[in-house]
Amino acid sequence: MSRANFTSLPTVDACDRALAALPGLHGLALMVVFPLGPQEARLWQPGVTGVAAMAAAFPLAAALGGLVARRLPRLPTAPRPLAGLALLTTLPCALAPGHSSLLGARMLAGLAAGFACVAIHRALGAEAAPHVARIAPRIVAFGMPLCLLGAAVFDWRAVFFLISAGMAWVALSAPRAVTEKSFYQSAPPRETAPGALIATAALAAVTGAYLTVLSGFLVFNAGQTEFHIPAALLLGALLGFPVSAVLRKLDARLPPGGVFTATLAASALSLMALLALNSPLPGIVAVALIACFIAVTGARHLALARHFGPRVPPLNLPAHHTRIQLAHYIGIGLGAVAAGQLVASAPGLGLTGMPALLAFGLVATAVALVAALAPAAQPNASPAARAASANRR
Repeated sequence: MSRANFTSLPTVDACDRALAALPGLHGLALMVVFPLGPQEARLWQPGVTGVAAMAAAFPLAAALGGLVARRLPRLPTAPRPLAGLALLTTLPCALAPGHSSLLGARMLAGLAAGFACVAIHRALGAEAAPHVARIAPRIVAFGMPLCLLGAAVFDWRAVFFLISAGMAWVALSAPRAVTEKSFYQSAPPRETAPGALIATAALAAVTGAYLTVLSGFLVFNAGQTEFHIPAALLLGALLGFPVSAVLRKLDARLPPGGVFTATLAASALSLMALLALNSPLPGIVAVALIACFIAVTGARHLALARHFGPRVPPLNLPAHHTRIQLAHYIGIGLGAVAAGQLVASAPGLGLTGMPALLAFGLVATAVALVAALAPAAQPNASPAARAASANRR
């Protein structure tokens, strides 16, 4: 059945909002383990490679699940079964008795997230994109401090119980979808954007690498407590709102790629400042520094989306968004693995002055800049897309 027939249903807005909430909950499940490093180290002593493996398990499994799902011609896309699948694969994380079982549960949850990524992008039309852009990032930004406060007051299991509760709420509150309206065909690709994929993966690798050691840096190197982690994340989320407003204004004044270049420069400076510190910091300074890093990290992904988004024809947006999300999963997983290997290879450095990790971040940032701005990496428009662009002029 066509998307046009489905949009005529009175429940389309409720379905789209429910579907838009699921990427936020999966994103929260992805990101929330990074700040749990101190608890993990204290409970299981897995070493930095074990912490990195826990961080990488979900995104790499999600990339695998998404790549498999993309090859399936038909997928269930109703919000209730997708939320139910997310719930059934997240609850085992909360019930896992130890590190190894939690690692396996995270891989299972990642597979479900990759499947949902493809299904949701097939179901959501261009008119529902504002729901995703608004709802999903806010769920991650404000859900993470809440989950980490629960972990600090109780233990790490509270994180996954809270995320599971959100998924259960979506499953129970989402409108019922008729079976024949629960399947969609994915639109065939009309153009490719290799620069967007490479830049997304490179920036995600930087994010994964630094988030893997960030909470350990804040607790063990900057001399703070685990209660400072949710404070830094919440402040970073709040700073993200004015940063987004500034980006929108700069977009109209700077040449194409100017805003993206500016965010990468700010990101590189924040990374250098973060790793140049060699002594404990006052709590307010440490929290402010980490918050600025988080706000800049979000800004550069937003700038990248604004740089490439207008160049993609509406017909190809579902496939484009799917590829971008899978590139993000791959990048963040590889970044976490790289962080574990780089820090473990120089145990004498601890979490202070990690030159190899700093070099990794700067090189990946440079790769993202070249991939996004190089003419050869720009999207190759199909004849139909070029004709539509010419008509708009």
